[in-house]
Amino acid sequence: MNNNTKSNMHITHIIEPMEHGVFIWVVDMANRLVNDGYRVSVLHSIRENTPPNWREMFDDRVELIHVQMSRSIDPVMDIKALIGLTKNLKQLQPDIIHTHSSKGGFLARVAGFLLRKNKQLLYTSHAIHYPLIQQPIKRKLYKYFEHIGYWLGGTIVACGKEEYQIIKKDITNGTGKRLIRISNGIDTNQLTAKDYSKKNDKVKIGVVGRISLQKAPWVFAEIAAKINKARDDVEFIWIGGGEEEDLIMLNKAGVDVTGMLERSEALKLIPTLDIFFQTSAYEGLSLALLEAQASGIPAVVTKIPGNDEVVQHGETGYVGEDVESLTTHLVELIESSTKRQEMGRYAKEHTEKYFSLGAMADQYKVEYDKMANGKSQVESVASS
Repeated sequence: MNNNTKSNMHITHIIEPMEHGVFIWVVDMANRLVNDGYRVSVLHSIRENTPPNWREMFDDRVELIHVQMSRSIDPVMDIKALIGLTKNLKQLQPDIIHTHSSKGGFLARVAGFLLRKNKQLLYTSHAIHYPLIQQPIKRKLYKYFEHIGYWLGGTIVACGKEEYQIIKKDITNGTGKRLIRISNGIDTNQLTAKDYSKKNDKVKIGVVGRISLQKAPWVFAEIAAKINKARDDVEFIWIGGGEEEDLIMLNKAGVDVTGMLERSEALKLIPTLDIFFQTSAYEGLSLALLEAQASGIPAVVTKIPGNDEVVQHGETGYVGEDVESLTTHLVELIESSTKRQEMGRYAKEHTEKYFSLGAMADQYKVEYDKMANGKSQVESVASS
């Protein structure tokens, strides 16, 4: 496969989690690639919370093919999904297979191995989460699958600095072979900058995303309840939805939960926030956090891989290690509109410079070209 150019290169994305951050990433990247002259197809699953208008979110030139995959381990469904992926990849014959997240990533690497296309395969993890799995057996099992996936071939893409180091140490045995780092990027053209001339009646503190274990909503609720009890000049909002028990917990803490919204509606709410508050237990490189920072919103976030790469502590917001420090930083921003505006302004500038969709796409295209032309992959870091 030689002398591929963007005018004839075919990229096939494989995605199981068709909702929220990873889904938006694939939509933005696929649309960007077809605009740049690539042929793009997407082999995708459907989830309960996949947006109803998901087809309209893709450019008409992106080819969409449904292959249902299970979110959890399900031998029967997994075999059916593997057969479907292999059949479609054999028919499509893409130059590059680009797969996303652990489940789709594993199945796609098996299919790539069977089709002898594993040297033309990229796997973007979007948050390597096995270290945070509480049950030892389950944690070992998921780590084992990551090892098998790496053995099957392809290049792993870490989307953050610390994630890169974790994968290098645990999966590539410290070598960094077939491992690169490309930071996530967002399409800032879709965002509306915060207008600081418009003041909310109360300081509005919120987060965007599905209410899930990953987002640690109990921490958000604990801090919201504590601050709501002490003062009446704040309001907490969770832009998203989740399980009924989580909704009840957040509501009791005085948090307004919007329920699941279409992406366009969620984006409209981001610039109405005064502070973006994210209590996640793990992230890859959070797109919602990037969108908030690019909109000019200061952030208070947990100190986890990804968050502390986006938020420049003391400049674009604060990174807290525990409930006490998160609360302290939040109160500091609540009490200073001047500091919120200064940090918000720098957050916008910093995110546009280092985490744009264009910068990310250009780095991926370099890797696509290398792989399509059979160049060997060595350890590299493809982001600033």
